[in-house]
Amino acid sequence: MEVFHSGERKVQAKLGVINKANLVGQMIQPFIDEPYQFFIESQSFIIIGSTDAKGELWSSFICGDRGFIRVINDRTIQIHMTEKNNDVLLTNLKSNLNVGMIVIEFSTRIRIRINGVASILDEETIEVKTEQVYGNCPKYIQSRHIKLNLINETKQLETLHSMHLNQDQRPWIERSDTFFVSSSNSLGKTDVSHRGGQAGFIEVIDETTLIYPDYVGNMMFNTLGNMIENAKTGLLFINFQEGHTLQLTGSSKIIWNLNEDDKRKYPGAKRLVEYVISSVIEKKHALKYQWEFLEYSPFNPK
Repeated sequence: MEVFHSGERKVQAKLGVINKANLVGQMIQPFIDEPYQFFIESQSFIIIGSTDAKGELWSSFICGDRGFIRVINDRTIQIHMTEKNNDVLLTNLKSNLNVGMIVIEFSTRIRIRINGVASILDEETIEVKTEQVYGNCPKYIQSRHIKLNLINETKQLETLHSMHLNQDQRPWIERSDTFFVSSSNSLGKTDVSHRGGQAGFIEVIDETTLIYPDYVGNMMFNTLGNMIENAKTGLLFINFQEGHTLQLTGSSKIIWNLNEDDKRKYPGAKRLVEYVISSVIEKKHALKYQWEFLEYSPFNPK
């Protein structure tokens, strides 16, 4: 059975890596291996990509006590969400059940991607039937130690909506070393990917435009393959110290050819992605955890 869709195949062919992609793609399975099951259930958060009624992509950060993610069987996951972190996700699922998920542990740099179809069991629980499950390498993941965010336990959630970045959100992105991107193909099948680099690797051009580098990856080109079929994408940034989140929805454009100035400005970049924002949601005091920075990934270009 073909694990890659037409967009992924187009990018692989363009870059001459079809054979490498075929080899790496053997890891993609519809079921959750037993070691993955244990890892997933031991985590305290998950990032979920979903699509709203207008076709816009969103990346949601859902966290809880350990055990809030349950592996029911090798093809079924249940996720329990509290009122505080239940954002656009449930609303989106009422119009589009396709989801992409990534479970990541920053301290060990382990990450697992899970794509599938969700159903809403009740106001706080969703169930996902898996279609694609696979691990990723540890590249570009900054090491961080998780701990309870005692300050946010006493704070009320504050939500800010806008159509562009404000004066506080721009430097937040410019200082970021990590973000997540949700994308989907022409059939609506959804995926979430991690992106990382040295702080400052993302450039904020103006209040609605970002540019970030695309580094050497696993050669499957899941995200770029989605982007050439569907430009709509959703980004998620995290304030690891204070537990705030910043969700952006908009459109991505791949810049395939780099000039000499681009190569100097974005060391290690194989391509660039230009992102144009259509809507912004900032959530203050959203997360019950915070993360202590330990070290950058040794793979980060400098």
